[in-house]
Amino acid sequence: MRFRRFSRSTPAVSLLGRSVGRWIVVAVGLGVLVFALVSAVDPYQETRDFRATAKCERGDDCLAEEPASIADRRTYTTTSTDSDGHTTTTTHHEVTWQRADGSRQSRDVSAGFYKKAEEGAPATLRLWRGDVVGVEVMGAEETFLPKAADSLGFWFHLAYFGLGVLLWGLLFGWWDGFFMLCFRTIAWMFTSIVPVRIATDALAYGLNSESAPLGTIIFGVFFTGIAAVMLFCTLGNTW
Repeated sequence: MRFRRFSRSTPAVSLLGRSVGRWIVVAVGLGVLVFALVSAVDPYQETRDFRATAKCERGDDCLAEEPASIADRRTYTTTSTDSDGHTTTTTHHEVTWQRADGSRQSRDVSAGFYKKAEEGAPATLRLWRGDVVGVEVMGAEETFLPKAADSLGFWFHLAYFGLGVLLWGLLFGWWDGFFMLCFRTIAWMFTSIVPVRIATDALAYGLNSESAPLGTIIFGVFFTGIAAVMLFCTLGNTW
């Protein structure tokens, strides 16, 4: 895959020469960053509380358990196409369980867990504050992030976006068209996906081979690097 520096078809209008516009961008970025970090405080604390509970093996403060059964399972595929036109197909494994009250819930699981989760097999759900955070079938176990960790991930992404706006106003600040704005924003946010996911997993379950497997880290570093290079190539000769 080859990357080329983007040539600007629209003349860049420097915000650095227009101090009002520049400081508006800086203020917006700083405001979003601070708002996101403040909003992340409660989900962060709840995620830390969950980790303390998840580490418990016995006692009233441990995760609750509930009997269930595997009601259905299926595989499905999704496709994505990169900038060179190469199409990648990904196979997903989905399992549906039925709780004691008759309600059903479906989640994507690993291929190894999917093999053990036969339809009709008994299952044990792990619960935290009403959320299903784990399921065990035939000795195989799959864990999920609690809602607090998902919320924390959202605020981390928003804080990262605010940081990008702040840095753009401070270090660059030109305007060269709506397309380039969208392209740089997507490339910048793409670099946050894997680090945020690993961070939330580590906060919820600790930094170990399950929360951050080596394959996931290598995959994340590779695609984060691609997004970073794409972002760098749009900056022209301004470094």
